[in-house]
Amino acid sequence: MMVGQDAPAGAGRFVRTGRTLRRLALAAGGAAALLVSGCTGGGLNSVDVSSASSFAVDRGTALGSINAFRASNGLSPVAFDAVLDKAAERQARAMAARGKMSHSLDGSLPGRVSAYGYNWAAISENLGWNYGSVPAVIRGWEASPGHRRNLLNPNVTEIGLAAARGRSGEPYWALILGREKRR
Repeated sequence: MMVGQDAPAGAGRFVRTGRTLRRLALAAGGAAALLVSGCTGGGLNSVDVSSASSFAVDRGTALGSINAFRASNGLSPVAFDAVLDKAAERQARAMAARGKMSHSLDGSLPGRVSAYGYNWAAISENLGWNYGSVPAVIRGWEASPGHRRNLLNPNVTEIGLAAARGRSGEPYWALILGREKRR
């Protein structure tokens, strides 16, 4: 796991996500597990999330901020997707329950979203830890090259966003960006 160093002091920490995962990545040998930056984790839904609690995020501010950022870079807006919201909530709660930020803690991203029934054509994820608000975590992602790339991915059309707290009370954030395959 790589921890970003370009966040404002005291703003929190984040994992650099790498690249957007595409279906083509799975085609090569049918690989089922994708590891990001050396992160290792358990299998799908392997984390007991009962000790973590989700908390409300300002969805209007989040969507407005992300779409304003995309528009300022010549991109189309994204919309919230209920399935991606559920997958993001599970990821945020898993990280909060374990007190660890990881893209693979509770299974690979493609596996996690597929388990919720999201038939993805493009999928990526931004994670954050210890940011106190939606604007703060989004500013952190905008300032991080890997996260910025995910926010500005022209191939995504939908997002899911969630935050959760564990025993420590520190917030863990998960943003999943995707586009479903056309049926």
